[in-house]
Amino acid sequence: MLDVKAIRNKLTKQWQRLGWHHAWLKETLSFPYQTKLPRLSDKQLLHDFALYQRQLLQLRNDLAKVKEVTLIEQEFQFSTMGRQRLPVAIEFANMEALARFLGQLQAWRHFVADCTLISDSFPELRPWLPQAAATIGKYVGCWPQLLAVCRYLVNQPRPGLYIRQLDISGVDSKFIEAHKPILKTLLDQLLPATAIDEYFNGLREHGFEKRYGLNYEQPTVSFRLLDPALAAELGGLNELSIPLSTFSKLDLLLDRVFITENKVNGLAFPAVRNALVIYGLGYGVQMLQKVPWLASCRLHYWGDIDSHGFAMLSQLRSYFPQAQSLLMDSDTLLHCRPLWGTETKPHAAVQLPRLNEPEQVLYQQLKQHHWQPNLRLEQERVPFSLLQAALASLP
Repeated sequence: MLDVKAIRNKLTKQWQRLGWHHAWLKETLSFPYQTKLPRLSDKQLLHDFALYQRQLLQLRNDLAKVKEVTLIEQEFQFSTMGRQRLPVAIEFANMEALARFLGQLQAWRHFVADCTLISDSFPELRPWLPQAAATIGKYVGCWPQLLAVCRYLVNQPRPGLYIRQLDISGVDSKFIEAHKPILKTLLDQLLPATAIDEYFNGLREHGFEKRYGLNYEQPTVSFRLLDPALAAELGGLNELSIPLSTFSKLDLLLDRVFITENKVNGLAFPAVRNALVIYGLGYGVQMLQKVPWLASCRLHYWGDIDSHGFAMLSQLRSYFPQAQSLLMDSDTLLHCRPLWGTETKPHAAVQLPRLNEPEQVLYQQLKQHHWQPNLRLEQERVPFSLLQAALASLP
């Protein structure tokens, strides 16, 4: 009837819906605020009068401890119980009184302080605040640093620096890395259109840095030049790992490019005239689509004979349709039968779109457990002599 815990729980649910926060931000918050108490019938009073008296005493004691909270009472006439003065509502004089009653006073004061700080720091964010009550509460304690980052990038848009190089008092690079989503929300409203690259909208793959003109670690390509004459053009260097942007600008007289997942396979790859081998990319073969000169080379992909190996081959062909598989056929698989292993997490696709007919047949046999469940032949298990023979037979 007048259970203090039940009353608090009811108001707490309203608090968690942030209705009061939104109203305060919109300047439509109205106080004093009353929450109505259940109206008791003559029968309830008659049967539960002792319980009711205990609850009423507890409620009065609890409210007496909270400033600016009043129990509103009213007299009623009952046929059995006669005239009774009963509480009908609890009235809160202001938002702090309500927050104090719910044990949320500190949280409310932080919310007000953060909203004031945001509004004073960047008046242009004021229209955003009424819809951002949950966001403001989520980042309590972080707003001074968040606004400092925004101030830096507003004053120095597209700085062309690494996050580690941003000299912002009280803010380190780990803080910025951990708060990219909210920083993106803020910066999109604070920066001029000329300071934002709208092409990069997501945060994956350094999207934040690309969007706001920051430097980032470039993906690297590891490769070996398989022709000593090509290595001579680079001062005798034949094993290199260079940024993708640099690799995409290589100007070498290449006929062929081999791609193999296994690093040791790449390091041990035999000499081939006017060729190089790329290794260690895995599903990172997607970044090779940014290397335009590969379109004019004969490409050979050597992966594991398993579902993921064929998935990577299919992915590569979506960028370079001329890519051919190397040692990914039934003859190689059956020749190496004693070396078979098991694929722990096979690729989910029932069919891959860019395999040729023999590859598609082999892929289906692997998926359908034609020889054994989840069969795989790892490329590093293939005898070196088979690789040499395959290279010798290339046109």
